[in-house]
Amino acid sequence: MKGYVLSIAGIVLISAVISIIAPSGRMGKFVKGMTRLFIFVVLITPFVRFARDPKTLLPSAELDTDESYLAAYSKLLSREDVEEVGCLLKSRFGVEAEVEVSRSFDDFSYEKIIVHVTDFGINGEETHIDILSAIGREIGERYGCKTEVT
Repeated sequence: MKGYVLSIAGIVLISAVISIIAPSGRMGKFVKGMTRLFIFVVLITPFVRFARDPKTLLPSAELDTDESYLAAYSKLLSREDVEEVGCLLKSRFGVEAEVEVSRSFDDFSYEKIIVHVTDFGINGEETHIDILSAIGREIGERYGCKTEVT
């Protein structure tokens, strides 16, 4: 692009010098007409190249992924998910738990959710097993990933 702009500037300067030096008769008109034609050819050249091969003016760029950014964003989403799952367990089952959420770096999909129930609240001892299996089913269906509940 820089070369194109420089060539236009050069042609305009050369044509200005030619119009000053050119004779005023028929030959001067011919020389001025030829310089205008040459300027037109220089201006139209990139469009002809683009019509032949669009990649010449618009080079493709290689994009690299920033793995550290993806990892940090995945951890941020996992922290938000820990809070969300904790609130879900508290409101739906009345239990408090320590939650771990693992997400994929590629598409941030859920890989695994681990729930360790620390306080069963006012539920009786017989219902603990039922609550653990219900939590496992609920989390698995809701987030669509492998779950461990202890």
